[in-house]
Amino acid sequence: MKVKLLHCGDFHLDAPFISLSDAGGKPEQRRRELKQALLKTVELAREEKADMLLICGDLYEHGYIRKSTVNFIFEQFEKISETPVLIIPGNHDPAVAGSVYCNVGWPPNVHILAGGNGFFEHKPSGTVVYGERPDGDRIDQSRINILMHHGTLDMPFNEGAYGPVSSDELDEAGYDYCALGHFHSRIEGAGKKGRIYNAGSPEALGFDEEGDHGVFIASVEKQNGIESTVSSGFIKLGLRHFINLNIRADSCNTDEQAAVRAQEAMEEAGSCGDLYKITLQGRIPCGIRLDTACIADLLRDRAFYLKIIDHTVPDYDFERIAGDPGLRGLFVRKMLERAAGAEDEAARRLVMKALYYGMEAIDEGRVCV
Repeated sequence: MKVKLLHCGDFHLDAPFISLSDAGGKPEQRRRELKQALLKTVELAREEKADMLLICGDLYEHGYIRKSTVNFIFEQFEKISETPVLIIPGNHDPAVAGSVYCNVGWPPNVHILAGGNGFFEHKPSGTVVYGERPDGDRIDQSRINILMHHGTLDMPFNEGAYGPVSSDELDEAGYDYCALGHFHSRIEGAGKKGRIYNAGSPEALGFDEEGDHGVFIASVEKQNGIESTVSSGFIKLGLRHFINLNIRADSCNTDEQAAVRAQEAMEEAGSCGDLYKITLQGRIPCGIRLDTACIADLLRDRAFYLKIIDHTVPDYDFERIAGDPGLRGLFVRKMLERAAGAEDEAARRLVMKALYYGMEAIDEGRVCV
């Protein structure tokens, strides 16, 4: 017995992209690109002659999905009318009253595995796909058994964890392949048996999702109703990358100098079609204030989206100043003592920020915030 799967999830169609709200028409362009990711996934399923397309939750955003996008989804799935499309709801597209899953008639090849319809049998390959975890004695080991699950894997199971599950639990259940969703980063061959996979999101959705994004093509083969093997390949589909860069701006006297350093790092890390969050760090000459808006404007043609954060500090020698007599030295000594006693790094940073502002007020009679 053998089955070929295209495993994906977390498209988040019609996501608002609130983080890009200051970037003109970029949020709408990114929403179009998410739709293109679904189109490419369906085309890949057809090209690869996949026996099934598994979508492991968060296909769309429940609070934002538009009727035109629903029509687009249906249009794509109808292109592969002979291929079963199996979908489980996630936390962003729950099967609740008023949802697309509950109120709309889906194409005949689409099966929503939820609400009393928790499994699908693919007779040609001898495969059973579960959208809800069954009791152990319900699994027929003479079949290929696949679990689709949207949830948190091997993480601290606190109250905020969605659909928590452990690798050991899935290994013991005896599935031949576990297709997960929810995490937007890739998980490949997890668990002692190496049968737990998460394709991540086909397109990156934020700066905490660096790296390549795409889908899995996986083949599961089972012999004698006992031994199963999994072979998988990751297919990159993501059009753009989110890239975080920390740039040393030490000794920069102008916005242009800082922009040159940032540009060099950007060219090394990615392309002009990517999204960058650049944090400027280091010590710059006292009295200099870098203008992040100006730097971003200088680099605007070098990125699809760019955010500049200034964490530079004036180049004060606090150890020397703390030894000086008078108000200046006293102020520095007191603030350094307070920073040393801060309860955490955030509090320490706040004290140090106040120290720099205080020094500017003492030395220049004004503060630029």
